[in-house]
Amino acid sequence: MVDQQVLGRVLKEAMKTGKYTLGTREVISEVKSSKVVIAAGSLPGKAGRQVREEAEKNKVPLVILDRNSAQLGRLLGRPYRVSAVAIRSISDSDLRQLQA
Repeated sequence: MVDQQVLGRVLKEAMKTGKYTLGTREVISEVKSSKVVIAAGSLPGKAGRQVREEAEKNKVPLVILDRNSAQLGRLLGRPYRVSAVAIRSISDSDLRQLQA
C-alpha cells in the first residue's frame, strides 16, 4: 500500500512544477521521459494494458493505487477523472517510498 502522505506530496509537487502528464493516451506517449507512472486501480482494460506494457518496456516504475480514477482526479485537484499520471520529476527517496 502506498503511503498517502508521500503520494500527496509527490502529486502536489508535480502539479506545482508542471512536470506531469495526465490521461492514459498522453501517458503512453510520454512514458519514455517519465520517472514514474501512477495509475488508478480502475484503469480500463486495453488502455491499462498499454500503460503497463509501455512502462515495463521503458523500465519506468508503475504505481497502481487502490483508488479509482475519480479519487485520483481529486487528489490532483482536478474536477474530472484521471486514470493515469506520468511524473517527469521526482526525488529518488520519494520514488523508493512510493514503490514500497
